[in-house]
Amino acid sequence: MEQGENRPAAPAAVHPVRAVLDEFFCRCIAKRDVEQCLALVSDQIYGVGSKDGEVAIGKEAFRTLLQTEIAALPDTVRYAIVDYVQKERVPGCWGCFCNIQTQATLSGMQTAYRMRLTAGVRREGERYLIDTLHVSTGAYQEEGEFFPLDFLSRGVGALNRETRRALMEIIGQIMPGGIVGGYVEDGFPLYTANEQLLSMAGYESYEEFNSDIGGMVINSIHPEDRIYVDGAMRKLAAPGDQYEIEYRMKKKDGSYFWVHDVGRKTVAADGRAAIISVLIDFSQQVCTKARLEFEAISDPLTGICNRKGGQRQIARMMPPAANYLFLMLDLDNFKRVNDIYGHRQGDQVLNAVAGLLTKSFCEPDVVFRMGGDEFAVFLKDCRDLQEPRTKIEGILESYRQMIESRYPAAKSTMSAGGVYGRKERSFIELYQLADEVLYEVKNGQKGRLKIRVIE
Repeated sequence: MEQGENRPAAPAAVHPVRAVLDEFFCRCIAKRDVEQCLALVSDQIYGVGSKDGEVAIGKEAFRTLLQTEIAALPDTVRYAIVDYVQKERVPGCWGCFCNIQTQATLSGMQTAYRMRLTAGVRREGERYLIDTLHVSTGAYQEEGEFFPLDFLSRGVGALNRETRRALMEIIGQIMPGGIVGGYVEDGFPLYTANEQLLSMAGYESYEEFNSDIGGMVINSIHPEDRIYVDGAMRKLAAPGDQYEIEYRMKKKDGSYFWVHDVGRKTVAADGRAAIISVLIDFSQQVCTKARLEFEAISDPLTGICNRKGGQRQIARMMPPAANYLFLMLDLDNFKRVNDIYGHRQGDQVLNAVAGLLTKSFCEPDVVFRMGGDEFAVFLKDCRDLQEPRTKIEGILESYRQMIESRYPAAKSTMSAGGVYGRKERSFIELYQLADEVLYEVKNGQKGRLKIRVIE
């Protein structure tokens, strides 16, 4: 597509007939100069549009038609002449056919239209002049529209041209999200994107966005979300069918942001099946939701999971047929730490225990604070007890040394009890079984570890 006065470059050996048509549309669409257009047409010009009454016979009638159309054209229009053919019917007279693809930017919205053109050109002395011009189109067109543009407004076809244009300007200004469209083909080739979408993604121009995604909308979507999005789009069977999904979209800097996408299947101006979508950036809401969810399952003092978070992870990870180990750890005489050294020192002890546990166990192991001075550890696919036993005994000893060094008067120790099993169980069952073992430890010799093998 070409814009402004930078019209499509003519081949070196372009025929004068093609050249005069190209120049006419440049003067009309790009330069918007009625008199320059009229200089390229015959005094006996005969123009026919696609609607009843769109007939201009002679230059004066043609001038009126051009003036009306040029005044109504959007600020920016690009065009390209494609599928051009010509035939010399009689010496000095040619018949021509081509398609004209136009693309306009109206209040940030990319709009497109495809027109079919039949023209007659004849040679008068050394000049080639247009003597017939017939535009045809398959879409809604107002009386007097010689160069119609499809603004994706099929639902407002009953409005007059000025009202429809004003309506689209308002929509473009108040639209809270971006607009993107892709053809329903492999990769969803891009055919439109408005300025709001480009701004959301950090691009300075449509061309930059198109180049970065290789012309394919699917490349603007996070790789992990592409199959999901592709499936949602391809479920749309007929024009008017709609979907509503959420996924991550790529920014120019390589980062991603969450969008809420409401899309609808339609037919593009060139007749190809397409999807037009409105995207709302809701990354902040996602971050807020994630933060609230994290806070709900996290222990605010130590930063590790709380009981709710640990319970949720265990329920998700519980293997149907694999050995697991569930341990509970309790700080003996911890109240004496708070009473003798103060609650601030008690908090430091709890944080130190969380640090010992997270240093010894990492994902997919689950470490969490049950509450108060109780902690728990869950190990999935635990094939051997020797390694976890060694780790826990090391933690018990590290805790004993820390207390003797910093809080000797408290005489606090750490006791641990747990179960080693294979049968799938709920968290409540695990808790009750492990608590029984821990109770035995605390009522016997504190400061040690005991593991019971169960079914």
